[in-house]
Amino acid sequence: MNGNGLRWVIQVMAAAAGVAAAWSQTVPPLPAPRFPGAATTVAVNRASGMAAVLTGDQLQLFDSVWAPAPRGRIELPGKAPRVLEYCGPNLRYVTHDVQGMAQVFVAITADGRERLAWPNSGLSELFPTEASRLTLDGKGLYGFLPLDPPAREYFGLPGDIPTGAGVAVTFRFAGEKLLARGSAAFAGVVALSPDDMLLTLVGGGLMRYRSPGGVAWKREGSGGAWRIADVDLAGGVVAAIDGEGAVVGTGTESGKPRFRCALPAARVLDGRLLRDGRLLVLLTGQKRRTAILDTATMKPAGEQPAELCARLGLTAVYEAWLEKADSLSGLLDAGSTGGPALLLRGAGGWYLVARSERSAAPGPATGKP
Repeated sequence: MNGNGLRWVIQVMAAAAGVAAAWSQTVPPLPAPRFPGAATTVAVNRASGMAAVLTGDQLQLFDSVWAPAPRGRIELPGKAPRVLEYCGPNLRYVTHDVQGMAQVFVAITADGRERLAWPNSGLSELFPTEASRLTLDGKGLYGFLPLDPPAREYFGLPGDIPTGAGVAVTFRFAGEKLLARGSAAFAGVVALSPDDMLLTLVGGGLMRYRSPGGVAWKREGSGGAWRIADVDLAGGVVAAIDGEGAVVGTGTESGKPRFRCALPAARVLDGRLLRDGRLLVLLTGQKRRTAILDTATMKPAGEQPAELCARLGLTAVYEAWLEKADSLSGLLDAGSTGGPALLLRGAGGWYLVARSERSAAPGPATGKP
């Protein structure tokens, strides 16, 4: 190689080094996950802010997502367990290959005491099922199923309820009490407690049913079939998504309308009522995106998820999640009224999207959803 060729190679290497240096200065290194591990699952207790983190077969309980160390650990049986929910004093998880069963769902207390495991021949093959969930107070399970002859006989439902009607079922751990209500008007259910249900109605709308007492209120709806996306008991609001892809807010005590979020050229895939009073939505339209909205104005409020992630060097993680997201299960509200925070699921685990434990309250509205 002659002198000119050597100088050219040196110049190219210097230019490449300069580009690399500039890139390292403009793109921060990816922060470490708060809860590492591709198979790690997390559930946040809405009432207390505690987090249940399952890595391998060890379930760790943290007082908050900022806590430096867990307050307790529980070893779970079986293979490939996943924690699913943390409501009130109890958790729900699923595991595999236990006592000859391919898949087992288990509800336990926060200190590891088993409340119920299913499928359970002591109850019924009808309920609970894979789709059954913890009541929001954590004191039981609830589910929804169509009325057929076996269900009618097992739950003792009267003959005037037509076959194919919706059946809302709850089970209370204490006393092992079953409650079932059926109606052709029922389309779905979320149970606040084993004796208190929010029901969506065929054709749209919501109803609250208590036992004893019966119907507390009924809100007629439009926009086609509704489904309940989230319930904030502290704020007294239930958020449902109607058939037009809008989020409808209803007071849990009064049944009166609280808000409606319908954004131009977009449908809401999922929504969460954040503990700081704002609404987090996953939107689809020309492109998939998220927004954090003020429920009074339905305008963006505070830093948006994309902005938060960009500031923390998590843009690639956020965009990879967003590309495939069909719900908000991978973007969890983990903050409080004094410290907004989200947990974002990525390939390397769960990333904490927050300023600090003492994050400021949401700032002024910015940007567009």
